[in-house]
Amino acid sequence: MWLVLEDGAVVGARVSVCVPAFNAARTITETIESILTQDFGDFEVVVVDNASTDGTGELVRAFTDDRIRLHTNDTVLPMVENWNRTLGLAGGELVKLVCADDLITPGCLSAQVEALRDPRIAVSGARFDVIDDAGAVLALGRGLAGITGRCSPRTALRAFVRKLPDAVCPTAAFLFRRRELAATGGFRGDFLYAMDIDLVARLCAHGQFYGDPDVLAISRASAFNYSSTTSTLSKFSEVVRFNHHYRRAHPDLVGPLDVVAGDAVVARQALVRLCARAKRLSGKG
Repeated sequence: MWLVLEDGAVVGARVSVCVPAFNAARTITETIESILTQDFGDFEVVVVDNASTDGTGELVRAFTDDRIRLHTNDTVLPMVENWNRTLGLAGGELVKLVCADDLITPGCLSAQVEALRDPRIAVSGARFDVIDDAGAVLALGRGLAGITGRCSPRTALRAFVRKLPDAVCPTAAFLFRRRELAATGGFRGDFLYAMDIDLVARLCAHGQFYGDPDVLAISRASAFNYSSTTSTLSKFSEVVRFNHHYRRAHPDLVGPLDVVAGDAVVARQALVRLCARAKRLSGKG
C-alpha cells in the first residue's frame, strides 16, 4: 500500500510526529511523554491505534494535550499499511515517525528542524541509544556509521549499502519533509526489516542527507516488536537484497564494489551470530 495523504490531515503545526501503535500499552505513555516534553513546541502528535486490544487507545485518550490526534482503525491493518496511514494523516511541513515503543530525546525536534532549514537537505538523521523493555541501557551512540554531517546522496547511499547494519537507525531518528515523503510513496511492502532505511534512501534521491552526531532517539529492543521477532537469517538476507536493489536502482550512486563490501559485512556478522549460537547450544557460551 502506497502513501495516501488523507483528508483528515490538519495543516497547522510545523512538525507532525506520527505514532503508529498496535497493542502498545506497555510503552505508549512513555513514548508520547518524550514527544510532549520537547523544547520545540510547534508540532502535532498523530497516533493511529491499529485496532489494539490492550487499552492502547485509552492510554492515549488520558492525555489532555490538544496537540494529540488519535485515530483508531476498525480492523487490524498490515504494519506497512498502518504506518503509511499514520503518515498520510500528517499535516505538518516536516514529518517524523516514532514507533510506539521508541523515544526521542530532549532537543530532538529543535535540532532536526534547524538542520532542515537548509532547503538542500532532504532528510536529517541522528544517532540513537538502545534500551530493553525495562529501560536499562544496552548500547550507546549507535547508527550513522560514516555519514555524520552534511552528505551528498551518493555518500549516504554508499554508506547505507556498505555499512547497513551499523548505519541503520530507527525511524524516530529521522525528520523529513512531507512534500518529499509524498513523492516517494511512503513505505514499501517489499522490505520489512529494512523498510525504514529504504524510505530514507529514497528520500536521499531528493537532496542531501544530514547526520547529527548527537543521540536524538532511543530504540527499545523489545521482545514484542517486529525486529525482535524476525529471524537473523531473514534480516541478513533482506539486507543483501537491499544492497543489490540499490545497485540496480541507482547505478550512478552505488557501484559494484559498494555491494561487494556491503555483502561482506553481512556475511561476517552472520558468521559471528552463528558461532555465538553454536557456543550457546553446546553449553560453552
